[in-house]
Amino acid sequence: MENFYNPLKSIVSKFPTEFKNIVIVGKGESIKQINKEVLSGSLIININDSELLINGYFTIFYADRILESFKKNGFKNEVYISSQKLDAILPSSAEYIHADYNPLTNEGVEHIAALFEKDSFELTDFLLLSAIKLAWLINQASAKELPIYLIGFDFDLEKESAPTDNSNHDALYREILFKTQRSQYAFIQQYLKDKLGIQLKHVGNANFSSLSVSEFNQLAKEEVVAPKSQFDNVAEYQKLLEKVANENYTIVVAELTNNHIGDADRLRKMIKLAKNAGADMVKIQKRDVDTFYTQDELNTEYISPFGNKLKHYRDGVELDDALMKVLIEECEKNEIVWFSSVLDYPSLLFLEKYNPPLIKLPSTISNHRNFLKKAGDEFKGDLVISTGFTDKEYENFVLDNFCQNRNLFLLQCTSSYPAPPEACQISVVRHYEHLGLPNLFPGYSSHDIGSLGCMMAVAAGAKMVEKHVKLGDLDWIHFDGVALDLATNQFEIFVKDVRKASIMCGSREKKIHKQEHHKYTPNEKHF
Repeated sequence: MENFYNPLKSIVSKFPTEFKNIVIVGKGESIKQINKEVLSGSLIININDSELLINGYFTIFYADRILESFKKNGFKNEVYISSQKLDAILPSSAEYIHADYNPLTNEGVEHIAALFEKDSFELTDFLLLSAIKLAWLINQASAKELPIYLIGFDFDLEKESAPTDNSNHDALYREILFKTQRSQYAFIQQYLKDKLGIQLKHVGNANFSSLSVSEFNQLAKEEVVAPKSQFDNVAEYQKLLEKVANENYTIVVAELTNNHIGDADRLRKMIKLAKNAGADMVKIQKRDVDTFYTQDELNTEYISPFGNKLKHYRDGVELDDALMKVLIEECEKNEIVWFSSVLDYPSLLFLEKYNPPLIKLPSTISNHRNFLKKAGDEFKGDLVISTGFTDKEYENFVLDNFCQNRNLFLLQCTSSYPAPPEACQISVVRHYEHLGLPNLFPGYSSHDIGSLGCMMAVAAGAKMVEKHVKLGDLDWIHFDGVALDLATNQFEIFVKDVRKASIMCGSREKKIHKQEHHKYTPNEKHF
């Protein structure tokens, strides 16, 4: 690996500019729809002779026929990685790194993940896999996490644009080859996300595509012109507190729970839609799966796309450092505050790295008093505590331990999914307000259906309301039934209803409104 990685690292250290992303380019027909202008600032890796369509920085190839193409059409890129001997024929402006070519054997097809697990770098028949590993190594060498896009990979014979395809393979062979590669790519995309945290963004119309070509063109335009965000999560939270204190304002929290299902693109979309719908904050959940549950619990049957055990499901939907980076970037981009529920001590340590202005201690762990006290002592920011499945004794515990030197949002909650009307107990919100503590803000964590419960909570004095949201129906995810769908207008209508309730409640100071006009003046002679 050193024979490859060291020259690569040297090249990376001499990059002439800062790149915004890595784009791997193939020869599928969809490449013709890409607006080349939006590739400005991209580090482009060309496969075979795709540089004749869009030329970039790196080219990888091994086949004799591709070498003949370059001899005929010229070498246009900066760096060539090949098993061919190129020293004598490359222009002086180009660099060459040798890499061995190893055919993808039948065993290799079944174990293509090994291409990423082994230390060596090699070129294989399915060059896209080699290009993806190259992109990964470039990120490692540059100590950055540039997003990796794939354009021009349609895996479709009818959608192939090949400037020099003289492989002599017949149509049937190539059609079967594309089907095999499509399956291999779908596997490696999921494998890299689950095992290495690498998020590949395929551009196209396949079921594994992250973006269509038109969406990529638009996204890339936004990336080119978008200024660096000045959004500060802690400072913006303080602004929300000021609104709560001075404007009779209720904070609306979009509770994402684990409905992002560990998918970066899905997470980005949920954050954007929550902001567009009018939410003030988004909230996630964080737990350390292996310590939060017992081994018996982890081994229980649970059917999800990640496997048939609870552990498979929980590992699949948990946020790691890579997804936290996505969360923070997208919240900054959309100017919305984020915070998280914390269910155990390892998760508290994990989240403190990211400096959240507040955390939530949820109803789920109300029996874990030692951890709750430890979290309250160590975390110096504000707290949100919900009170599902608890009574007056827990309220006293919370007031005794968590109201000193911080703000506390105390949320009435019913741990039932969905919560029936008779179990909502929204009057408890008014009780929390009547406690009269200056740094305690009452609120409501909604597990009931629709908007009415939160509207009534606002009338009872809630300064924070929290509602589960989702992106389409996923009946295998926890709490899917009580979540409002961001993909429709459900959550947007909910936020409007909550804002309407705030407007209708108005100020507690009784005064005459300018809208009032109907009053009779008594006839003095009758009095």
